[in-house]
Amino acid sequence: MVKKNTVKQNTKNIEEQTMPEGRQASKVESLVIFKCNCNCLMCSTGLQIKRNIGSADYHAVRPFEDVKKDIDRVKEMKAAGFAFSGGEPNLRRDLPELAAYAKKIGLSHIEVQSNGRVYAYKEYCRKLIDSGVNNFVVSFHSHKPELADKIMGVPGTFKQAFQGIKNLNELGHKVKINIVMLELNYKQLEEHVKFLLKNFKIQEIRFTMVMLEGNAIDNTDIVAPMSKVAPYLCRAIDIVNNLTARRVQSFIYNMVPCLVPGHEIYINDLGPLGTLLIGPEFEAMLDESMKGKKIKAPVCQQCKYNSACHGVWRSYAELFGLTELKPVK
Repeated sequence: MVKKNTVKQNTKNIEEQTMPEGRQASKVESLVIFKCNCNCLMCSTGLQIKRNIGSADYHAVRPFEDVKKDIDRVKEMKAAGFAFSGGEPNLRRDLPELAAYAKKIGLSHIEVQSNGRVYAYKEYCRKLIDSGVNNFVVSFHSHKPELADKIMGVPGTFKQAFQGIKNLNELGHKVKINIVMLELNYKQLEEHVKFLLKNFKIQEIRFTMVMLEGNAIDNTDIVAPMSKVAPYLCRAIDIVNNLTARRVQSFIYNMVPCLVPGHEIYINDLGPLGTLLIGPEFEAMLDESMKGKKIKAPVCQQCKYNSACHGVWRSYAELFGLTELKPVK
């Protein structure tokens, strides 16, 4: 999963941005809906979703033809693939039709980013797969049902997502798991990955530090300092590597390399993301939109990763400061 900008806070800043001339996106990610059947504590688009409850506004469910144009951009830019994001993309009744269009024009990577609840209906999974979806990213933030439901904001989410992943596995698809690391779950990462690997067929695990946007703005107590999360994260990745002989890939998002010694290579946003994000009336290369939104400590100038690392999000620095950052020699 690639991290998104909050519509409420950041649309004004990025709506005038376009992909810089000469830059090529590796993936196009489209925010196709701002409705959801969960209410995650840390949802980055939570504010927009709440405003659109009961609304048929353009921003709530983007028009079919507009999303088709987003899909066409993949071919135009010779990008690697397309991702349906939101909100919960599976709440669009026309999602299979849109995926079929992506398949028709020859896209090889067709991805849906989801909370996984709808996948509890196996026939729907089959329909989505038949339409062309071949990459499933499912958020699964805890192996403990009560905690998972608390994070996702809806009772029964764990049970449905668990069954949903099982259904996708039984239909021949490995799943990409997204874990947002919070104060509530980071100390359980080691047991969590063991649970995932025991119960599911997984292609990769994305470890994502929560961002202070959307719902998290009103839930700052769920944000843990990176320096406390990092040791648990590193051990969790070691477990994944040891139990799978590195066949399951690990990726880290929103983390700085100085806090994960020996695991810097897993930081996905240490290099260029190459993702073009498209939403209602805006588009932006995520690499470009990060500039100015992150900050470093003065000592970062001495770090060997200085040219590749953008630092921490300014909102994170406002909460925790910059004393965690240490130069890597």
